[in-house]
Amino acid sequence: MTLTIRRRTAAAAAALTVAGLLLAGCTSDNTASKAQAANNDMAGSTYQKFNAAVPYPYAKGMPSDPLERTNLAKRLQQYNSKGNTNYVYVFAGMTDKVIGYYVIRGKVSSTGSQMTSTQVNVHCGYGGDHSTCTNDAIGDDGSYGPDEGGEHGVFFFTTNGTLVETDQPFMVSSQPIKIYAAVPQLDAPAGKQ
Repeated sequence: MTLTIRRRTAAAAAALTVAGLLLAGCTSDNTASKAQAANNDMAGSTYQKFNAAVPYPYAKGMPSDPLERTNLAKRLQQYNSKGNTNYVYVFAGMTDKVIGYYVIRGKVSSTGSQMTSTQVNVHCGYGGDHSTCTNDAIGDDGSYGPDEGGEHGVFFFTTNGTLVETDQPFMVSSQPIKIYAAVPQLDAPAGKQ
């Protein structure tokens, strides 16, 4: 009987110890939760003050003129229209040295663009298996592999029809702009550079 009482007393002591630890943990978590709630209340109050001082401009409706969409539409109409003249400045690598200036008809295009699909579905099963696999298709020029211009390659046609392709950084403008560097016009007639 003495052994049973000792076991019950030890079990009760262990249970009280665990309960004490749990309560201590809850108190600590509870204190942290209260501090977090106070910080959240302060942040919310600060936001309300800032919002009252400078409210979100479109809170009562949409903007009268969504400029981003307007700009996108205007760029598409102007830049992707047949016959428009654009001006291309090509730079040497990642420098400010202009190595070319071109007056072009139309737009600058990516060498990665192509007129045919870039992938093709082919039969890849054996026997009676009718599985299909997707493979890279040949490019417009009839070959596989990356384009000459690489990942950043572009091409365009000058006003006299000359094809120019480059992977150098470039800038396009719808009007000639002032570049603070000597700009050779590489497609100019001899003696006019």
